[in-house]
Amino acid sequence: MPDFAYVALQHADQIARFALDPRSGDLEPLSPVKVGGGPAPMVVDPSQRVLYVARRGANIISSFRIDPRTGDLDSIGEVPLPTDPCYLGIDRKGRFLLSAYYEGRGIAIHPIGENGAVTDPPVERRETARGAHCFQTDPS
Repeated sequence: MPDFAYVALQHADQIARFALDPRSGDLEPLSPVKVGGGPAPMVVDPSQRVLYVARRGANIISSFRIDPRTGDLDSIGEVPLPTDPCYLGIDRKGRFLLSAYYEGRGIAIHPIGENGAVTDPPVERRETARGAHCFQTDPS
C-alpha cells in the first residue's frame, strides 16, 4: 500500500496529491483536490487519518479525512478564523491544532473533536508581537 503526499497550491486553489512508493520514493501523481480560498499551511494528525488545511484567502481551517487506501480527501468540517495563519501544527497526542499568525500577531489552540475535525472556539488565543511564525509543544 502506498503512502501519500499532499502539496498546497495556494494560487491554484488546489491540493496536489501523490502516491509515494515507500521503497523507491517514487511519486505518482493523483488527481488534485479543489480547495477554494488559497490552501497553504497543512498538517496531518499523528494517526495519519486527518489533514488540516489553512485556507489563507478565506480565513478558514478545513479538516479532511484521508482515505488510507486511495489518499482521497473528504471534508469533515471547517472553522472560521479572524485572520490567515502562516503555520499549523498538532500536539503529540493529536488533541489540539496549533496555529500561528505572522501578520495577525498571535497564536491559537483549537480542540480537535471526536470525529477528527478541528472545532471552534479555540481553547486559547494569545496576542504576540508581529512575526509569530511557529510554536510547538514539548513532551511534558
